[in-house]
Amino acid sequence: MSSQFDLRGKIAIVTGAGSGIGKAAAIALARNGAAVVVNYLTNEQGAAETVAEIQEMRRNALGLRADVTKRVDVMRMVAETLDNFGRIDILVNNAGSIVKLMRIDDCTDEVWDQIMDVNMKSVFLCSQAVIPQMKEQRSGRIINISSLAAQFGGRGGSLPYAAAKAAVNSFTKGLASEMGQHSITVNAIAPGIILTPFHDQFSRPDRLQDVINATPLQRAGSPEEVAELIAFLSSEDAGFITGEVIGIDGGR
Repeated sequence: MSSQFDLRGKIAIVTGAGSGIGKAAAIALARNGAAVVVNYLTNEQGAAETVAEIQEMRRNALGLRADVTKRVDVMRMVAETLDNFGRIDILVNNAGSIVKLMRIDDCTDEVWDQIMDVNMKSVFLCSQAVIPQMKEQRSGRIINISSLAAQFGGRGGSLPYAAAKAAVNSFTKGLASEMGQHSITVNAIAPGIILTPFHDQFSRPDRLQDVINATPLQRAGSPEEVAELIAFLSSEDAGFITGEVIGIDGGR
């Protein structure tokens, strides 16, 4: 795909950018001119591949390991971004996971907390950490990756995940309201079935096919399709869009 949004001079942080939607987002932002901080926790190889792919485009990329559920790691990641690039224009809160499929009867405190931390607390911590810089610049884009599951409560043992993503939607709307006066937009994207390693881990092939069959467009989406929406929301073209939860789900 060619670049179509002018993000030259912009600095982006993408959390969980070692694979899937995060990797595609980092590459799309770079293709459109941004320098990208590629965050990861465990997938060091995936993050290195993302960085290498961006550098092949003659764009600037920096891989940073940070646990986005921990304030000290998030503050260090933001500080290192500012040390390297001097500003932060775009934050893509992509890191997230179902963690473990289990019915609510069986869900332990530990699993519940893990799911809330990686899907919701990370969005709070990362957003809070970049806001002072964005306020100073009087500009910024925060894009949160939610899920279609937030609308229907999740199925097959993913209720805690769905609840966390519903919280992300609410947080997105509230933060957009608080940040509007500072010219900072905050939006969420709610993907349906997108073919990523996520589904290799958490979806049975037959169940996945059932969902694809129930999708009006009769196919799954690609990470690149989500990434194009992220690039658009990061651009000046989307300057009057804020507080939205945008579905990208083939009509489901």
